[in-house]
Amino acid sequence: MSKYTVIGGKGFIGSHIVELLRSKGEEVVVPERNCESIFKEDLDILIYAAGNGDCIQKPFEVFNSNCRLLSDILEKSTFNKLIYISSTRVYMEQEASEEDADVTICNSDKRRLFNLTKLVAEELCLKSGHDVVIVRPSNVYGLALNSTLFLPSIVRNAINNNHIDMYVAPEYAKDYVSVTDVAEIIYKISNHNEHIIYNIASGENTSAQQIADVITFNTGCTVDWHSGFVGEKFPVTDITRSTVEFEYRYANVLSDMKVMIDSFKKSLKP
Repeated sequence: MSKYTVIGGKGFIGSHIVELLRSKGEEVVVPERNCESIFKEDLDILIYAAGNGDCIQKPFEVFNSNCRLLSDILEKSTFNKLIYISSTRVYMEQEASEEDADVTICNSDKRRLFNLTKLVAEELCLKSGHDVVIVRPSNVYGLALNSTLFLPSIVRNAINNNHIDMYVAPEYAKDYVSVTDVAEIIYKISNHNEHIIYNIASGENTSAQQIADVITFNTGCTVDWHSGFVGEKFPVTDITRSTVEFEYRYANVLSDMKVMIDSFKKSLKP
């Protein structure tokens, strides 16, 4: 049995990874923030799930979480394998989305700092000389009732207020992946991997209109589409590498939304 150290193990993705690992009977350590023990003890299999995406309000925290702490760990810590959680957002406005595709930074992207720090972090991993694996999840969702993520939030509004506000265009589309799938693939990678970079995604883009249609059909709520959104374009994420290597089938977000809606109805309605 290996020991797993999960940096960011109390966050959304990290906590699900920790839960899965413990369900498998693995030894799991979740260091507290600013814990110096990560530079003194053998971390064995290290999963770096820390991160920040608030480029507008907390740009320095984005850099610190996505790059600075990782750099210190790569330079000073002892571990056998490191799995770094990056993002498929690096493919935004690109033509291709396979793991080895070229990526560029878009000047019009107000959150380009996030992409930059993820790519810098990836490069630090690759140049570190350590045994590293980079995973790029797409937009991660969960079925948790108290989640502040986009999908659970609008489902709650639909049930509580019988109305949802959509601040994107109906045709705006991107890939959504279940946090359960993310944790499962990362666990599989921790035991064996043939490549250094893996996309973790459903492999299909889902539009805002499709999401709204599922919610309105199952709740009867109204939808207000707000204008002014300048859309981002994402290519369909190539998941050939992970699906073939691990013989894995990813969940469908629209099907999971029906489960989410039913769960919320039972929880929120008297």
